[in-house]
Amino acid sequence: MLTYTPYDSNRLPVATEKPWLLLLLAFVWLWPGIFGHTPWKPDEPFVTAVVQHFVAGGHWMLPTVAGQPYLEYAPLYYWLAALLVKLLSPWLLPLHDAARLATPLCMAIALAFAGGLGRELVGQRHGRSVVLILIGSLGLIVTGHEMNPVVAGFAGFAAALYGLVLTWRSPAIAGALLGAAIVVIFLSTNLLQLLLISSVALLLPAFSAWRNKNYAITLAMALLFALPLLLVWPWALYKNYPQVFALWWQSYALGPLQGFGKLGLFHELGYYPKLVLWYGWPAWPLAAWTLWKNRRYEQPVLQLPLLCFAVMLLLLTFSSRSLSEDAMVLLLPLALLAAVELDSLRRGASSFLNWFGLMAFGFFALLVWLGWAAMNFGWPERLARRAAYFSPYYTPQVSTLAVILAVIATALWVWAVTRRHLRGRQAVTNWAAGLTLFWGLLLTLWLPFLDAAKSYQPVVQGMVRALPAGDQCVAVERGQTMARISWSYYANLQLRPFQPGQPLPCRLWLQVRDPSHGLALPAGWQQRWQGNRARDRHEQYVLLQKQG
Repeated sequence: MLTYTPYDSNRLPVATEKPWLLLLLAFVWLWPGIFGHTPWKPDEPFVTAVVQHFVAGGHWMLPTVAGQPYLEYAPLYYWLAALLVKLLSPWLLPLHDAARLATPLCMAIALAFAGGLGRELVGQRHGRSVVLILIGSLGLIVTGHEMNPVVAGFAGFAAALYGLVLTWRSPAIAGALLGAAIVVIFLSTNLLQLLLISSVALLLPAFSAWRNKNYAITLAMALLFALPLLLVWPWALYKNYPQVFALWWQSYALGPLQGFGKLGLFHELGYYPKLVLWYGWPAWPLAAWTLWKNRRYEQPVLQLPLLCFAVMLLLLTFSSRSLSEDAMVLLLPLALLAAVELDSLRRGASSFLNWFGLMAFGFFALLVWLGWAAMNFGWPERLARRAAYFSPYYTPQVSTLAVILAVIATALWVWAVTRRHLRGRQAVTNWAAGLTLFWGLLLTLWLPFLDAAKSYQPVVQGMVRALPAGDQCVAVERGQTMARISWSYYANLQLRPFQPGQPLPCRLWLQVRDPSHGLALPAGWQQRWQGNRARDRHEQYVLLQKQG
């Protein structure tokens, strides 16, 4: 089989959605939360530290945090973020905002290839369906807007799957694209993610649609293109930092499986299947409808996403860690399956999805507006008290531009959800618009409030004000990496690390405590200051000064 006819090219309904409106929706989805806030836990402070190290002249092959190798992910995302920082900071954007631009760039690439995948495999106008289902997925909304290397890997997966289906039309181009995507996946993540896409590519010939000369050409081209580039970073790391390479190989090379020194196998039983129930909503119910409608799986449009989902879920199940961001790749095959029978979705199901989205996002949007009024104007009074409790560092501030954009977005969403004669495509569009509205309102109207609660900046500034005049020497245990990078970034104060049990190099000691443990002051030290992020019950910072 050397050619492929898209699944439903002869039974498309009359188009009612304007392509430019869907592109606008996808574009708007990319930006909320990208600008205007400091690095947030859990990943952004570490990514910022790595980027800062590269920009300051650190070696390109060695991601470093607080002077120590940081090998959780390969360095491609950090390189891209550092390039953006050099281009845009400090003259236009602060370092963290410039670095965070790498995320919408990667997500735009991912959505573009996902759209091409849907158009190539399912049929004309189904590319936009895949994109809408993706941006409407609950699991993509947070990770898809934060500094995190997995978004670059997600873009690589989308490009790789597009390359696999492009093989029928242009095997040489498909092979080059697949090879480039494999390199991006590895250089953004780890060897396990490389194993995921390689397993899918090698298992596809089990189906006749991929058992042909074209597919052999695609795989050969991908191997020739990818193999030399795959070796560049590990080889350079090995030649220049053999001990760091050994650490990466033994403990980090396999990502969720840790490394070859000791495989980390198995986590909480059933974590990822349970996660998908909310993480992949509404993609998985729509995918289930597709499988119900097509109970024989001879079509490539079903074979590729089913194989992809099964392989990914199986390998993730073997892993020792359970992180929601590792499940991002599962959204691609789910969205592809969901798009296949989207236009045949029964009117009752479409109406329910639309009604559920209207109720949920309407309620949350109203809550965001009420919360914004409470935190800035003190009304409703009870809500204002709760706002002050959750973000005590926040000072009321109203951005006219943010309010104007929020009003326009709310009005457009109201117009969108009041349309009649809904089918599956329109219901998914309304759902994606509702999620985009909620996220946009939250990360526009509430952004200063959230930043005041989540940022380490107020904590750092509070401690710096408490320092005795002329004394900038502050010791901290070497393992307190978050403190070391936060004080360095916000106050340009290099905390002096020491190993527990060793003499302290300073007369000032920054302790990081869990308040629930109720630790007493060590003998010979007095407390000078204490602070913590708003409502953080597990991490308290205490500045001690040596007596005498």
